[in-house]
Parts: sequence; structure tokens; C-alpha cells
Amino acid sequence: MQKLIAKATLAASIAASTGANATGLPVIDVANLAQTTVSALQSVKTEVYENTNIIYQYKMMANQLLQATGLDADALTEQTSSISDNINDLQTYGAALKDLYGGVSDSADYLHRVQSMVSSSGKTSSQWFQDQASLLASGDKTAKNLFNLGSKVFSNTEALAKRRKQIQEKTNLTPTAQATAQTTNQMLDVLASQNSDVLRLMSTRAQADAAKEQQANAEATEKTEAMKGIVAEQDRQLQQIRSTVYTRDYRNQ
Repeated sequence: MQKLIAKATLAASIAASTGANATGLPVIDVANLAQTTVSALQSVKTEVYENTNIIYQYKMMANQLLQATGLDADALTEQTSSISDNINDLQTYGAALKDLYGGVSDSADYLHRVQSMVSSSGKTSSQWFQDQASLLASGDKTAKNLFNLGSKVFSNTEALAKRRKQIQEKTNLTPTAQATAQTTNQMLDVLASQNSDVLRLMSTRAQADAAKEQQANAEATEKTEAMKGIVAEQDRQLQQIRSTVYTRDYRNQ
């Protein structure tokens, strides 16, 4: 039941956060994106908590085995070694989770900052993003810094999410931990998609204007080369005229 509720919440979050307009560009509601990020952050936090508890339980089991008496020495060594391996794997996974928590926290902070800027502007999210795209295309330093920061934060979060998933797939998780991890996977997929939409919306105008600028530069270069050709031809003709006049003057002397 909880998994169904989580999926329903996830689907509603996706629908509310992003859509598409007639141009095919994403329409973004920053408030909902920030909330989705906070939900992903909570999911990772839950995993950290559960992973820590499981590690604690394994350590308790190891201590009980060490204190046990009358057990076969080989069997005891094997069980202790197996538990130790599980603890090491879970600690590695826990470290990846904590790193990811920091990355998602940075994403949430960034989106809250953007949300505050949108609210202060008195414009809709769509209008604000269009303004930022125009400013970015014109070389505005503030817009460029904001875009670069978002790109850096989102790229780092994506890298940390991939690392966590790689470790997760190699870690022997309990059924409960596996279910929690699956929910986190879904939230992180949404997070990656929405972050990509934010950067794409901010950069689309800049990319279009960059293409126009590149075409304009090519045309200017072509005109310059053509003008050089004309000037060179004029110089050649002038030299020919001067040569003719000089030859005539020389013969008349």
C-alpha cells in the first residue's frame, strides 16, 4: 500500500512540476520542483537511517557470536566473516548515501534560491526563465553565474546518484531496505529529469542565439573576404594603369 501511495505521489509530482508548451520546451513550476527535490532528499535520508540501523544490528549479531560458547570454531569464523563483509558493504553504501544527501541538499538550496528570485520578480516561472535565457544569451554575468552554478550542482548530484546506484546493485540489502532503495531510485530519476529541464530551458535561447551569432560571423567573414578580393582587384588595375602611363611617358622622352 505504501509503495502505491509513493508511486501516486511521484506521478503527481512529475505532472505538477513539468509540462511542455507549444514550442516543445518544458514549462516549469519552480515551487513544485523544489518540493520534489525535498521529497527526494527525504527518501535518501530514510535510506541513511535504515542503513545505519541494519549496520548496528549486524554488529550486535557479531558481538553475540563472539561471546557465544560451545560453537564449532570453523562455523563461527565463517559466520563472523560473512557478517563482517556485510557490514563493510553497507558502510560503503552508507558513505555513498551521505554524499548523495549532500548533493541533493545543494540542489534543493539552488532551487529554493531560484524560487525566491522568481517570487521577487513578480513574474511567472515561465516568464522568469525566458528573461534569464535572454540575459544569458546577451552575456549577462549574473545570469551566466546562476546557470553555471545550476549546471555544477545538478551534474554533481547526478554523478553521486549514479555512484549510489552502482553500489546499491552490488550490495545485499534486506527486503525492506531494497523497497526503500527502489523508491529512492524513482525519486532520483525524476530529479535528474527535472534538473535537465531547468538547464535546457535556461540554455535553449542562448543556444539559438549562439547559432545565429555563428551564422552572422560566417557571413561577415565571407563579406570581408569578398571585399579583400575587390580591393586586391582594384589595386591590380591601378598598378596596371600606372604601369601603362609610366611606359608612355618613358617612350615620349
